[in-house]
Amino acid sequence: MLFPPQISEVSLDQDWRYSTPYPPLGFRPFAEGELGNGDTFGLYWPVGLEAREPIVVENWHASWRIQPTYSSLSSFLAALARAGDDYPEPPSLDEDARSPRALFELAKQKVQAQAVDDAVRFLEEAVDVLPEYTDALCLLWAQYVRLGRREEALAVALRAIIAPPSFGSRATKPLRWLQGQASASTIDGDPIWQARALLKLSYGGAKENGDYAVYRTAIEAYLDASQYVHACVLMQTYAELMGAETIAFQERLGFVQADFVAFQLAVSGRLLNGPRS
Repeated sequence: MLFPPQISEVSLDQDWRYSTPYPPLGFRPFAEGELGNGDTFGLYWPVGLEAREPIVVENWHASWRIQPTYSSLSSFLAALARAGDDYPEPPSLDEDARSPRALFELAKQKVQAQAVDDAVRFLEEAVDVLPEYTDALCLLWAQYVRLGRREEALAVALRAIIAPPSFGSRATKPLRWLQGQASASTIDGDPIWQARALLKLSYGGAKENGDYAVYRTAIEAYLDASQYVHACVLMQTYAELMGAETIAFQERLGFVQADFVAFQLAVSGRLLNGPRS
């Protein structure tokens, strides 16, 4: 994993260890900018882009959400300098032209203004920086559908479904749309596409949930096909969702947090520039 040139300007948590589903693999907190309430900024390497410099994200620990605020450590440090003693505000695109969060927020404004082509351009750039950006993938899927770009919509719908909840809301609308599609030659071999009718994307409060069996089967299929990026993304999603279930639920499905995270780390070693530790 590639560290940025300014790494000496932040205080990385040297005792950081991956043992729980959240924060996600690839996140590494540092002390600068933290408020003392448990929320922290940190480096994050998107899955499959470990050879790129990381982005800087905000960890909202109470809600298990990651905000992809800065496209680089240099952008974060500039915002920190502008803030002085105050909390660094999210940058505008003028301040950080590749900020995934700024691109997503501007895309939402463009959608409201019916400027769909502009929205697509901003969203495509956001997911180029952060391919597993769930909220951006869901909004991009909707615009592809509006424009009649079915093949792109199919691919992005699948990516949104397997993307982690820490990066956005579950992709219920893309799933329902996908379930209504009769054929899709470009994704015909994908295990999520094949099992789309079985998924509900509803979690918590139930004794049984068939989604987890679908995910486990899909993870194995991705591994067998050497699709390690898809496998790692879906493993993170599975871990976060399962980590939010009750202990009794986890025990029924044989989920042990530390063991699954160790499995994630082992699989991430198969990535071109892994492992994600």
